Amino acid sequence: MPPEPLEQVVRNIDMRLTRVEQILPTLATKAELAEAIAPLATRAEMREEAERTRRHFDVVAERLEGHIRLVAEGQVALQEQMADMRVELKADIAQLDRRVMRLEAAGRT
Repeated sequence: MPPEPLEQVVRNIDMRLTRVEQILPTLATKAELAEAIAPLATRAEMREEAERTRRHFDVVAERLEGHIRLVAEGQVALQEQMADMRVELKADIAQLDRRVMRLEAAGRT
């Protein structure tokens, strides 16, 4: 190989090496990468947290079901009271109606 092309090859290699040397300090080392990802949760930790959240949600849901059941039972009791009150009111109204009719009849005579 003539000396001129060989010199060109060496210059090209030198330029490439210079570029690599400029980029190299910006790249993270294995230790730096390990340190950077250390605080991140692992899959196992994520699964554990998901399971803990699921258990908590189940407890909350059960408690809500209990409260909802109590409200529903209260509503049923109120409906029964309202029905009883309607019956009583109808009887009272009928009795008052009879009294008014008697008074009206007595007033005509």
